[in-house]
Amino acid sequence: MAQQAARQPSQPYQDQWALMEDLFTLIDYRLYLYYKNHEWVGPRSELRNMLGLVVSREEFEHNLTKAAQTGLLQKLTPEELHQIELGDGAAQRRAEATQAELPLLLLFRRFRLDPFQRAVVALAYAASLDSKYERLFAYLQDDVTRKAPTVSLAVQLYLPAGKTVEEYTAKFSRPGLFTSLFQREALAEGTLKLQPVVLEYLSAGTVAPRHGLKLFDGASQQPEAPLVVGEALAAELEGFFDTAQAVALMGPAGAGRRFLVRQAMAHRGQKCLFADVGAAENRVQAVEQAALAARLLDAYLCLSGLEGKNAEGELEAASPELLQAIEEADPGREPLVLAVQKRLPRPVRPVTAELEVPRPEEGERLALFRHYFSQIPLAEGCCLEELSAKFAFVPQQIQGAAAQAAGLCRIQGGALSSAAAHRCCYRQVVHSLDKLAKRVTPKFTWEDVVLPASQKRLMQQACNHIRYQHRVYQEWGFAQKIGYGRGLSILFAGAPGTGKTMCAQVIARELNMEMYKINISQIVSKYIGETEKNLQTVFREARNSNCILFFDECDALFGKRSEVKDAHDRNANVEVAYLLQQIEDHDGVCILATNLIQNIDAAFMRRITYVVHFPFPEPPQRREIYLHTLPKGAPVDPDVDWDFIAEQFQLSGGHIKNIVLAAAFMAAAQDSPIGMRHLLTAAVNELRKNEMVVVREDLREYADLIED
Repeated sequence: MAQQAARQPSQPYQDQWALMEDLFTLIDYRLYLYYKNHEWVGPRSELRNMLGLVVSREEFEHNLTKAAQTGLLQKLTPEELHQIELGDGAAQRRAEATQAELPLLLLFRRFRLDPFQRAVVALAYAASLDSKYERLFAYLQDDVTRKAPTVSLAVQLYLPAGKTVEEYTAKFSRPGLFTSLFQREALAEGTLKLQPVVLEYLSAGTVAPRHGLKLFDGASQQPEAPLVVGEALAAELEGFFDTAQAVALMGPAGAGRRFLVRQAMAHRGQKCLFADVGAAENRVQAVEQAALAARLLDAYLCLSGLEGKNAEGELEAASPELLQAIEEADPGREPLVLAVQKRLPRPVRPVTAELEVPRPEEGERLALFRHYFSQIPLAEGCCLEELSAKFAFVPQQIQGAAAQAAGLCRIQGGALSSAAAHRCCYRQVVHSLDKLAKRVTPKFTWEDVVLPASQKRLMQQACNHIRYQHRVYQEWGFAQKIGYGRGLSILFAGAPGTGKTMCAQVIARELNMEMYKINISQIVSKYIGETEKNLQTVFREARNSNCILFFDECDALFGKRSEVKDAHDRNANVEVAYLLQQIEDHDGVCILATNLIQNIDAAFMRRITYVVHFPFPEPPQRREIYLHTLPKGAPVDPDVDWDFIAEQFQLSGGHIKNIVLAAAFMAAAQDSPIGMRHLLTAAVNELRKNEMVVVREDLREYADLIED
């Protein structure tokens, strides 16, 4: 057998199968010699003794007198030793002459394995390739359940001359590159089974992409997009690849941390394995597996998903156990790259560099919008400058919005409208505002608003404040003069039912923005500090979602600060002061509505961009509100005296809506058009509901239409 392995000793291996043929031959020869010199379980060498069900007297005495285990080489004749040396030497020379990158030979080099360790790995790999070894191993190991080679068998087969069994058995209990190749649970039981990723690499020469694991080869691949922004960050990161042992890339999800790494790999023509361990059941093991795969592939390693979450769902820094695993990880190439959202509690290498990848500024967002939307036809009024100003997106969100928009244009045809572009952007938003607020779907337009012209113009000016903020802040340079307080805050003040909530919806629809109505009862808490915490969550999620915050009955939150007489007063003042700060720092849109403007703290008025007063409607406005409330398809009696109804009943728009709706149901029940009788009855009921006295004489000629 050894002579067969020694033929053509100077010929390099052309492929891995030729290498394995020689290794099979060498393994088979050692197994034969081991079989020849094996000390069986019983004197009669009966296989039934392997079952372990009965121990005969002869077997018991034999085991007591059996010599201690020694290496195979100590039992061989000089001729047999010569045959082994001849075969091993021939295989070694052929391997050294091989220029082809055979996975097994690459593994030997990348894991710095000595001759003993190489032989053990080859033995375990051969066992996985050829099922014939299962019966042989079970037979030689005196156990029908042991179908894979054991540590004991491997040590006896390959123990170098002059070495002890104990010394080489200990190699399997030390954590390191060699033992990382084997399945941990099996190795703990003394069985040698290669890790699945090792078997995959040895068979295919690579590691297939899988959930949480993806290889980028800069020599043959290019990043999914060119570097539009962040050239300075990319240059700084690439410099770290020559100096640092680890690099912590800090920034929000989707900010382009891994994108910058791919850019560096493409520029350097090297490989990087990206491992997201966040979805793994055991992150520590996921880190170990990723480091193993990276070394197999001779690739840099970029780890992400290292943070955990607390009970409130907030991100927490990597755990001490995970940091320990990262510190011990040895992927082979440095630096080790960590894509994190929160700063690491401690460095993971003596030379750990930190690089922050922030959210792009508005000018950078505009460049990204223009790049990703460059092939998408835009309708008139669809302005990328407006989108970049409204949506404080990271690059990944902009790319996702563009992909949505391109798909929408393919399905519907034609150019992308402003409303559709906004919808595509909102699909990229992830937030948890639903816990503290309720989304309001805007249903009203400017035609539904019945207000004095001056008040309508004021609201339209407020909309322009958002629509043209890019031109003012960026193109005209006001961003360098206004460091904070760039958001839009509008206060609607007026009696109940005068249209404040409706106008908030009109603004949301005009700006194509989503609106969330803040639930005051869930914000305010009796526990000290909880209200501020809830407010912080609201404003943080509003920044993430790029939506309008609508505070109805806002005087409950924005009330005047009072003289401090007890701890309750002090805490209430702290809440108001904190809310003042949040309003001033918020860059988005806030709409506040109140029935009692005199109760609003004066400090808020300076921070309010626009104040719109909603007057109680006069008869002409009330008549217009009645007509606007009726849908076009509703049947209405032409004899309805709208002037009389508007003049006689001094009610706000909210009450008018109730009257029209109640009259419609009465008419539907009678299968008739909405008439004077229905409207008057509904109006009288609305007045009585609000404890207002109705005198029949006031109804004049229509008094008989009302049933007492």
